[in-house]
Amino acid sequence: MSRKNKDEYHRFYTVSDPRTHEKGHTEYKVTARFVSKRHPEDVKEVVVWRRFSELRKLHGELAYTHRNLFRRQEDFPPFPRAQVFGRFDEAVIEERRTATEAMLQFSTTIPALYNSPQLKEFFRVRNPHRSTNWFFLTSFFHKTPSLSLSLSLSLSLSLSCQGGEVLRPLDPTLSSDGALPPPLIPLP
Repeated sequence: MSRKNKDEYHRFYTVSDPRTHEKGHTEYKVTARFVSKRHPEDVKEVVVWRRFSELRKLHGELAYTHRNLFRRQEDFPPFPRAQVFGRFDEAVIEERRTATEAMLQFSTTIPALYNSPQLKEFFRVRNPHRSTNWFFLTSFFHKTPSLSLSLSLSLSLSLSCQGGEVLRPLDPTLSSDGALPPPLIPLP
């Protein structure tokens, strides 16, 4: 049995469109494009918006992983320091954007980095706005006994999500004492 080549995709990352969030921080649009080496028309793209603290956290995690690989022939790209004053200056925003893009491009050459759980978690799509549609859906199914059991089982056995965010089961008989693990978008 032959091993499947895990490096089936070319990886391209861009960091663009910085914007100021209403809560007073800057967000960056981070795009990951995966182009199949065998079928170049097969392109997968993930777009997420992340704030500087999330970019800095990813940098620290990937730098730690890189350090533990004992790859001394190349230096991990540096990252700008956090600062309170001047963080909305165009030069600071641009420096952060280019540093993030350099870090992500650097990771494309090292399998331990581009396959890392931290990078996959970073590109997981999250939706900060919970939808109330699940309440109405579960209310409808709980009024129908046979569907209620089916819904309860499916909610407890699988991760129900909308827009990448896990929603807790609304049935009080189901366990909800701990946070459910977030779903991951399978990245190549």
